Amino acid sequence: MGDTATFPNINPLDGGREGVILNLVAGGTIKAGQVVAFNATGVAKTVEACNGETTTAPIGVALYDATTGQRVAVASTGSVVTVCEGPGAGCDAGDLVGPDDAPVLGCVKTVTFAASASVVGIALDDIPANGTGQILVQPFYLSKAAS
Repeated sequence: MGDTATFPNINPLDGGREGVILNLVAGGTIKAGQVVAFNATGVAKTVEACNGETTTAPIGVALYDATTGQRVAVASTGSVVTVCEGPGAGCDAGDLVGPDDAPVLGCVKTVTFAASASVVGIALDDIPANGTGQILVQPFYLSKAAS
């Protein structure tokens, strides 16, 4: 299966729970359920839909839609939220998940231990290819050990 073509409509907290909720500013168009990261230029408290290649480390998942300059609530550490799988490979429960580099921003993919990577959380469900499932938000950076 290929990359997710369109980001689905998601109620991120459907069946989930709130942990730390951050009140931030949208640096671009954001949809509910998208993984978000701080703006790459370092604009204070400004986030944008995450792309695995072009944004900084993810901070959490947007709880509702927002456009540039609007406030957006972001579910962070300890939140259980619904996200969309991006590359079309699926994620297993227990997998570390991070931002995908698919053209559709804000999706997740399984993070492997083969390379250093940003992690947004841990899959609680088996997330089907291009489908949705719950994660426990726990953002951190996974550094590959030197060989």
